[in-house]
This record gives sequence, C-alpha cells and structure tokens, in this order.
Amino acid sequence: NDLSTNGESGLQRWILRCSKAGEQIHVADVGANIGRWSESMLAAASRAGRETDLRLHVFEPDSRAFARLAEALDGRPASLSKKALSDRQGTSLFYVVAPAAGTNSLYSVPEANPVAQETVVTTTLDSYAEQSGVARFALVKIDAEGHDLAVLRGARTLLAEHRIAAAQFEYNHRWILGRFYLRDAFEFLLALGYRVGKVTPRGVEFYPGWDADLETFVEGNYLACDPEVASELPVVTWWKSE
Repeated sequence: NDLSTNGESGLQRWILRCSKAGEQIHVADVGANIGRWSESMLAAASRAGRETDLRLHVFEPDSRAFARLAEALDGRPASLSKKALSDRQGTSLFYVVAPAAGTNSLYSVPEANPVAQETVVTTTLDSYAEQSGVARFALVKIDAEGHDLAVLRGARTLLAEHRIAAAQFEYNHRWILGRFYLRDAFEFLLALGYRVGKVTPRGVEFYPGWDADLETFVEGNYLACDPEVASELPVVTWWKSE
C-alpha cells in the first residue's frame, strides 16, 4: 500500500503527462481517508508545473478521517465532500474499527468488531459531476474497502461517454464482503469500451479480458483506461501474452 513504490505515484505522473498543457485536470480521490494520495497528487502536479491546472474532488465519509483530511488540504485546490460514493443516493451504515482507520468501511468485517457505527450519506459520481459541472475526469482513484465496483457502477454515464480517462480501483479480499468479483468489473468496464489492467511500478499490465488466474482477492490496484490514453502509458507485458 506504499503509493511511492506500488505504481500509484507513477500513475499520477503518467496521467499528468497525458493532459494537454493549460487544460484543467479534474481528479477524484474516492475514499481519501486522511489525504495521503491527494497530497501525492498535488506534489506530482507541482513538480510537473501543473498545480494551477489541477482540480481535486475528494470524498471521505469517516468523520474523524474527514477532519484530518480537511486540515491536510486546507488552502489547496480541492473540493471536499463528506460522503461515500456508491451506486445510489441515500444513506448507509459505516463501520468504524478504529478512529480514522483506512480499513473503516461500509461493510462490517466479521473478524474486526467495529468500535462505532455512523450513518453516512451516499451519492454517485454521475450525480456529483452533474451538480458540480465537471465535464471530464482525467483520473478517478477509488479505495472504498470492497465497495469499489459499486462506485464504478455509480459512474456509468461518465464511463459510457468516456468522460473518465482513467479509473484506478483497489481489489482485495474485502470484495468478498460486498459479494463482488473482479470478473464483474471486467465485464462492466470492457462492455463500455475500456481497457483493464493492473497498476505496477513499471507500467500498466493490460489484459485481453478476465482470467481465472486474476481472481485471487489479493491486494492490487487495477485500472480502467480509455484506449487513447492507454496507448500513452508505459505497459508491462502479461506473462500469458508472451
């Protein structure tokens, strides 16, 4: 989970390079926790001379995490929303296993008794984009502790219209709690014309389609990418394609 070595910070730099000079770069951090990924994105934009072009849209439903997030991003070009992104608008229970923990979730973990429960507001990325006037996201990062596919489904219109250039989502054993499979994500995203791969420090390992060998529930960050943008990213060849 160290974004400086697992390929996440590399993806931030690669997406910035794909963005045209002078255009606004809208980036969403979904499940921002205390803001480390957002701070890394801001630092990457600053090093690339694009900090004035970057517009962050940050989502975190956890009350304590949101307070630390707001402090960390105070005065930065970021719009903060204390909501959980999902595939519907409404409310949901949020399970807190520790204050501001990155593993707090919309799902109750059997082996980790929550110390508290919060009722949080849920919305969709489609709805947020419509209300905020965002025409296109250069990058959407999703770390929703097993709820990632629901977040993607809540962005169906944006994805169908290819108004998301790239969407990074976390895949791990917590998908079991939501009764989701990686195969579900592949079927959903491939049908909308995206390429799907895994983020690595050396590039993106794109796949021709879902494969049973990928369904491990082992921690990893996957990427749904518009084919035009995918052609500009560094690529790692999958061993089955060699």
